Amino acid sequence: MNCLKRSLFVIFLLSWLLQTTLIAQEFGAISGQVVDAATSNPLPGVNILLQNTFLGATTDPEGYFHIQNLKPGHYTMSVSMIGYHRETVADIPVAAAMDWKVLVALRQDVISSPQVIVTSSRKTQDILESPVSISVIGARQIAQRAATELVDILPSEPGISTVNGQLNIRGASGYTLGTGSRSLVLLDGIPMLGSAAGNVTWEIVPTSEIEQVEIVKAGGSALYGSSAMGGVLNIITRSGTYRPETRVRLKSGVYSQPGYDQWQWRDQQGLFYTAELSHSRSMGPHNGWFRIQRQHDDGYNELNWYDALNLTGKIKFNFGTRHSASLFANFLADNGGLSSQWRSAAHPFEAPAGLEHDRIDGTKFNINGMYSYIHSPKVVFKARGALYRVHWQDHGSNTDHSTEQKLYSDYQVSATWTDRLNTIAGLTLQRAGIDANIFGNHAGLTSAVYFLAQQQLSRRTIMTLGSRWEQYSVDGKFLARMITPQFALNFRPTRGLAFRSSVGWGFRVPTIAEMFTRTQLSIFKVEPNPDLGAETSISYEVGSTLILTPTGWVDAFKLDGALFKNFYKNLIEPTPDNSGIIHFMNITNAQIRGAEIGISTSLMNQLFNVTSSYTYLDPVALNSDGSIKDTLAYRYRHQWVSTVGSSWQEISGYVEYRYSSRIEKTQLFAEDPKTGQDPRVPIRVWSAGIGYSVKQWDVLLRAENLLQYYYVEVERNLGTERNFTLTLNYKF
Repeated sequence: MNCLKRSLFVIFLLSWLLQTTLIAQEFGAISGQVVDAATSNPLPGVNILLQNTFLGATTDPEGYFHIQNLKPGHYTMSVSMIGYHRETVADIPVAAAMDWKVLVALRQDVISSPQVIVTSSRKTQDILESPVSISVIGARQIAQRAATELVDILPSEPGISTVNGQLNIRGASGYTLGTGSRSLVLLDGIPMLGSAAGNVTWEIVPTSEIEQVEIVKAGGSALYGSSAMGGVLNIITRSGTYRPETRVRLKSGVYSQPGYDQWQWRDQQGLFYTAELSHSRSMGPHNGWFRIQRQHDDGYNELNWYDALNLTGKIKFNFGTRHSASLFANFLADNGGLSSQWRSAAHPFEAPAGLEHDRIDGTKFNINGMYSYIHSPKVVFKARGALYRVHWQDHGSNTDHSTEQKLYSDYQVSATWTDRLNTIAGLTLQRAGIDANIFGNHAGLTSAVYFLAQQQLSRRTIMTLGSRWEQYSVDGKFLARMITPQFALNFRPTRGLAFRSSVGWGFRVPTIAEMFTRTQLSIFKVEPNPDLGAETSISYEVGSTLILTPTGWVDAFKLDGALFKNFYKNLIEPTPDNSGIIHFMNITNAQIRGAEIGISTSLMNQLFNVTSSYTYLDPVALNSDGSIKDTLAYRYRHQWVSTVGSSWQEISGYVEYRYSSRIEKTQLFAEDPKTGQDPRVPIRVWSAGIGYSVKQWDVLLRAENLLQYYYVEVERNLGTERNFTLTLNYKF
């Protein structure tokens, strides 16, 4: 009997070996190395993708890669890495039992914004193939400004503004007391779930670990649902390095004293600092990083002070060629002043009497996960999930508090049917639970399905069709159900020129805060309105992007422009009544028309880098018959941002000018032409920086609001005082 078992085992083993050998002989492979074109040094972490499939690889520490189990045929390989031009290797012949060798040399990209994106169509593609307008911020741009919060550098992008920290894409959101943004923020493709107010905690974002930021400036409800009505901002964090790497960053700064003696409110200048330690490494086929950050800020006004401890980490798992996963986690404990307005125009940096000790503290925990399974070269499954838990407590004149928890899941299948057709379909579920004296005890449930197809109509034309069905309920009561289709065309007559046009429907359901808030802060009293309905929109856009190859003393040149028109129905706005009590109400229909143009170029062997952008908005409220009723509040009609940078050997520097026209209408306090109370002025801010890099050290000296220009974004709140910072980075 034992002899029979051994014989059967040997037969099985031989059969398995024979079958494996035959399978190996039926398939081929592609392997090779990727190097820097200028230095010939190997490049680790380069992304390799076989076009029209989901098969690919990432280069190892020596720049090598290997893609196996390929059916015989001809393949086109796309090779990309942040900071380098994407290269395409076409017509690679793969035969059975053959390993085709490839050597790829990548050239550095002198335009700082990356050209490979994923957000606009939920898949990797060239920015020139995007169906809608998109702006990209690279890690180089973030490092240049030594930003500790992403919101600080967003206004440097075309069409982007912030009002008191609230994100505005092409004027969609205005300012709603920190609630209900119409622009969705994603972290690695997963919504930053935020609080019951629907706002974003920017401190969660690890700016030092960002690979790139993608801003979709047309409505994204077809793929991303509610809150994406005005656009989408996707923050993509980096993977761990193949070689162990430790970074230390110390940033210290000082606020200038007020420009007028009567505005002096403390004996010494305000200080602030950020101390940060991060470590990145590989662990076999896996990699990851962690970061610990400590922040302290005295603030430039009495209630602008802030303290925080921030712990963040990410692990990416690679299980062979078919399975991969990632896990991101963040814990934030913070404590800061709670301000609503100044004491008076004569004392703009001091808190209102009796509110000097108002503060808010809390904890926030966020964990995101993603799993990817390549079922075949043509089909891939992805699952994403997130948990967000937050607790906060007001102290002082107000004792509001809240404990909130949100769960999110998304299941997606992507398929490549032919060389010209690919589709993405998915299911999304989200549940929120809130227990707070300011909102009450409530639960919200969202479910949605979405679908997108991209068809290459010809060698130069791509058509995109998408739609989303979403349903939202609160406390078991049905609130809204929407279908939001999207249609877009992209025409690319040459390699460096593309035209795009799109039309899309959008929607946003009211947040828990807009429906149920009952609170009072200073003189502001907010009452609930549980009968709020959903907002809807329809957006039109045409645009073009031109990227020129190097010629003469011009190293690179990029030009992007767009015309857009957005209609909104039943916009939700915080509206004071005759008694000064604020309710959130569906008060108006609206229209925002506009245009934007952006230019970036590198000159004289990268000695000078110039970027400039201009955005024009015409934001108006409409009557029921479509006639113009009024101007929308908290929108800038004109915005202009220009930056000139220069680098020579180890020294670099830049100067930036940011202009926003005077806000024509506000919501809370109207400007009084007789007394001059609550004046509004344009924003004219100059900033500059100079840096020095040597070996593992980077040093950056930066001045923000260099000319100490005084302005307000929200009435009775002065903008940031002039400040100087010194940042030291050490990497080993």
